[in-house]
Amino acid sequence: MGTTNHETEPIMNKRTRLSLMIQYALGRAAVLFIAPLTFFILKLAGYRIEDLREVRKTVAESLEGRPGGWIICANHLTMIDSVFVAWAFMPLPRYVKDFRYMPWNLPERRNFQKNPFVAALCYLNKCIPLQRGGDRDEMKRTMDVCARLLENGSNLLIFPEGGRSRTGAVDQNNFSYGVGRLVQRCPSARALCIYLRGLGQKRYSNFPRFREHFVVEVSPFTPSVTEGGLRGQRETARRIVEHLAGMERKWFARVSALDHRGSASWVRSAGSRHVPPEGRKTAEAS
Repeated sequence: MGTTNHETEPIMNKRTRLSLMIQYALGRAAVLFIAPLTFFILKLAGYRIEDLREVRKTVAESLEGRPGGWIICANHLTMIDSVFVAWAFMPLPRYVKDFRYMPWNLPERRNFQKNPFVAALCYLNKCIPLQRGGDRDEMKRTMDVCARLLENGSNLLIFPEGGRSRTGAVDQNNFSYGVGRLVQRCPSARALCIYLRGLGQKRYSNFPRFREHFVVEVSPFTPSVTEGGLRGQRETARRIVEHLAGMERKWFARVSALDHRGSASWVRSAGSRHVPPEGRKTAEAS
């Protein structure tokens, strides 16, 4: 993924570096109780990921030989999607041993900073709050930090759409260019696309319904960047979002096929309620 952009060298001052080291150390200590607590809450809420072992096997095969330096690109329907992505990656207790595999992520500052307890949890779970549409200098500093983390072998979770989809489908018109900028500034990083959706998720929400069952698609993706600047960022982001949209079509086709064959009880019980009108048309056209 070559680029002609001169902004390929991320700058991170000593103060920022020290701040990240402290955040990582505190998170590493806190994961001893946060991971088991999260696992307990997920089980208590009745959440389940279908074929979880196969999903994790696919993730492991995708990351084989290169466990770090990945930009994890996921669709976005709830405020806690990052929890489910981390769960799909590996067993939560595994993060107690290998905390470095827990991806850093970029939540919207306004969604979490109002509540001190939630803000503290985000901090301990390797979150770097981002105010979309905020100060450009602050955005640049955040991108510098993210690029440096990627270069150091950390994984970074980002939602290329830039926010929760209001239609329930991957938004191919109003996406953020942030992921394109990251790819430009860290050309050695690779993208791993994740499409995660519950059978009852017709639209966006704060949280999934109780006892939600999720189906996950995983696909490595290497966008070819041929130019720099804003145009290159936009084109790279567009390709990644389009790839997610293709995974969405595959998701609906997969779920519809399982339901049609009657080979899975969870599909039969869910019926067609989980498929929004846009999804039905897409699945039928697949």
